[in-house]
Amino acid sequence: MIEGECKVDRGTGGRRIALPAFLALSLVGAFALTLAISLAPDAPGRPDSGPATTATSVSVPAAKPESLAIDARRDPRERNEQLELEIERGLVSNDAQQRESAFYVSLPELLEVEPARVIELVARQEGESRDALRDEVVRLWIRKDRDAALVWMGSFQNEWERDASATIAMRTLAAIEPAQAIAVADQFGIGRDDGSLEHIVQIWATENFDECVKWLETQPENAQTSQLRTRVEQVHKQRLVALE
Repeated sequence: MIEGECKVDRGTGGRRIALPAFLALSLVGAFALTLAISLAPDAPGRPDSGPATTATSVSVPAAKPESLAIDARRDPRERNEQLELEIERGLVSNDAQQRESAFYVSLPELLEVEPARVIELVARQEGESRDALRDEVVRLWIRKDRDAALVWMGSFQNEWERDASATIAMRTLAAIEPAQAIAVADQFGIGRDDGSLEHIVQIWATENFDECVKWLETQPENAQTSQLRTRVEQVHKQRLVALE
């Protein structure tokens, strides 16, 4: 028999009695387990119990002021170049969604931040692409900056193009600022011969009679004003009939 630790049995006259080996190993193992639990970081009852954390530090090189300044100048330019490319692609695309995105998303944004780039873009176009882009720019710009748009429209060398752009501007303003629409039409000499201005005034009088009459009173007495006044009087008679 393999012997482990021994103990003295006083009842046998001091003779050593051998313990079985497995019993000795069990006692040693239990003691080791108890010691390991008591030394564990998250052992219950320990004052420093809790999840262990390891502090790490990451060294990030500081950006140089020069590089930040370069990025600040570069980002808007790159963005505007991308917008311009999206507009040009939309002009020649058969995809309706791409074309709408170019006209209603990219173009307004570019016109807001860099109108000179938009003017150059229109100048490079030809045929239907030029007409489509020019008309859309007029619709957007005449509402945002009327004076700048009028200067640009007046710079067209082709008389037909000036009249076409002025017609778009007049129709755009007619829905929001009828008086300005009439002023634009008179500036470019359009809308009188074909009855466009008379129609604008008639609709204006129908929707806001008092405002239209007040504006008409500020106009000079001439043949052109007489035509407009006739339309307003027609609206007034219709109002009276409706009240009877």
